[in-house]
Amino acid sequence: MLATRFRVSNTSSNLLSLKRLVIDPNCVELRLFGTASKIAVGLGDEDEADTNLPLVAAVAKYTIPGITDVYVVFDGMVLTAARLPRYFEVQELLDKAVASKKVTFASVPAPFTSSFDPAIAADKLLSIGPVIPLSEQTRAHYFSMLSTLTEEAFAKLNSTE
Repeated sequence: MLATRFRVSNTSSNLLSLKRLVIDPNCVELRLFGTASKIAVGLGDEDEADTNLPLVAAVAKYTIPGITDVYVVFDGMVLTAARLPRYFEVQELLDKAVASKKVTFASVPAPFTSSFDPAIAADKLLSIGPVIPLSEQTRAHYFSMLSTLTEEAFAKLNSTE
């Protein structure tokens, strides 16, 4: 397996990179994950404390003509819905992902993988199942893996500020 790790930056840059993969025709699948809500083995030293958990993680399957598939691992402090400002980034990603009809998600929490080699991290993440297509009907299920609040509750919080 040929895998690389996306160099996590600020959340705006992370979001932009994920949104670009959603619309890139060479990205044949983007699988999203929600991590555990408590720190566990596999969380790299540079990752944030568990006040940001759970995190969004992802693996993009990228096809380059004439070359084998490449898997890009997004793990570590990519995105979180732990607080209202960060929720908007997750909301924007989910809006684009649902519209693309090519994004899936693992329906159970993913382990932390940012301390592993990218190929091992990709293999661990891709082995998690069951995998569900992300749609308007399944969006709430995925979001429930990222927050104890619903998206509707976040909208209400925003309208009261």
